[in-house]
Formats: sequence, structure tokens, C-alpha cells
Amino acid sequence: MIGYTLFAWLTQLSKHLHNFAGPVFVVSLLMFIVMFLKDNLPRLHDIGWLLKAGGMISGQHVPSGKFNAGEKLWFWGGVVFLSLIVSASGLVLDFPNFDQARAVMIEANLVHAVAAGLVMAISLGHIYLGSLGLEGAYDAMRHGYVDEAWAKEHHEYWYNDIKSGKIKAGTASGLPVAPQAQH
Repeated sequence: MIGYTLFAWLTQLSKHLHNFAGPVFVVSLLMFIVMFLKDNLPRLHDIGWLLKAGGMISGQHVPSGKFNAGEKLWFWGGVVFLSLIVSASGLVLDFPNFDQARAVMIEANLVHAVAAGLVMAISLGHIYLGSLGLEGAYDAMRHGYVDEAWAKEHHEYWYNDIKSGKIKAGTASGLPVAPQAQH
């Protein structure tokens, strides 16, 4: 539809953008892991959440901390494990001047593609649950906070820790207003 020349040019541009964005992804990933590591450590109550599949079958909400066990599985499996594999294999591919053998480059390419494909596939489920699949989840991400009723219903242990003063939470009043254009 777009012709060989434009397709070749766009493909080459995309490849170079991908190669330059890779190291930025690695640094951002490491920062993300450090930022969220503490809140994603497994807790004893996560076992109950997993045994009840987060209430998806029964329809009942299962108490959790700031992050439920499903979110922690995504963090450890997708963000930490698979994304670090994508990062390491991508760096091998990005810097072939360190005398990697051809076989190593082929294996890195395969590992990179499979791990990236898995991250993208799992991300679709995560995106669904964080937008349409769970009422209030999108607003929580968009505005950066939740009301007390939602927090108590979906993350009861985290809510209780905040109310007892065990952990400090940011405060906000009312719904945030989108920035308005000045005329």
C-alpha cells in the first residue's frame, strides 16, 4: 500500500528508534523496580488472595495491601523477570561490537522476541483490568488517588494501615481538575 521505498525507510527508522530507546528502557525499568520494590514484596495475606483468585470467580472482593497478589505477580513476573530478560537480550543485540558469536546473537534475538511478546501479551490483561475490567481503577490511575470507600473495598489492609497511622498516605480533597487552556 505504501510502496517499497517508504516501507524500507519507515522500517529502518523504526529499527534505529528501537535501538536507541532500548537503553532508555533499561534505565527506566531499573528506576521503576527500585520505586515499587518495597510495596510488591510478598505478604502472608497474598496467599489467601491467590487461593480465591482475587474474588474473580466468587465475585467477592478479597482484602489486599497497597498492591494485590495479582499485581505483585505482574510486577515480579512481567516487570522484573521478563523485562530484565528483554533488557539483557536487547543490550546483547544493541552492542554487537563486544565480539559476540553469531550463535549468541541468534539466541539473543529469539529470547528477546519471545520475552517481549510475553510481556506485551500479559500487558493486555493488565491494561484491561486497569481500565475497563475494574470499576474505579482507571480513575485511580488518572487522578493518582482513590476515595476511602474504594480503598477499603479493594485494598482493605492498605486502607487499615493508613487509618491506623502505620503508613503515611498523600492527601487530596475533591476531584482533580484538568488543566484549562488560557485564552
